[in-house]
Amino acid sequence: MKYLLDTDTCIYFLNGNQNIAKKLTQISEQKIFTTILNIAELKFGAYNSKKIQYNLSRIDEFKQRINILDDFSESIITSFAHAKAGLRKKGKTIGDFDLLIAAFAINNNLTLITNNYSHFNNISNLKSENWI
Repeated sequence: MKYLLDTDTCIYFLNGNQNIAKKLTQISEQKIFTTILNIAELKFGAYNSKKIQYNLSRIDEFKQRINILDDFSESIITSFAHAKAGLRKKGKTIGDFDLLIAAFAINNNLTLITNNYSHFNNISNLKSENWI
């Protein structure tokens, strides 16, 4: 099985969460991913913090240790649009970044690792786990 770390999981890891650190040591690095969108969210957090340079350097170190998906293929864009339309018809909305992150997970056959089930639980075909 391969995994995509959501932004919240990346933050927990960067802040020393032992459950996530332990789980990551049990899995081959080739099976752990995040997306360019998650990196953007991490960088926003860094620029919004009081320790901007410190947090940016932690993100740079993290980026060296993880596979980053950044190819916005037609299938990812189509999955995003399909999921957004389906959710809107049900009267549910989640942020576009979260929908795109889910589309990356679905199209790359990855299990999304997140603590934000409420953001993702209405997206069909998305596999997810919580390591917190």
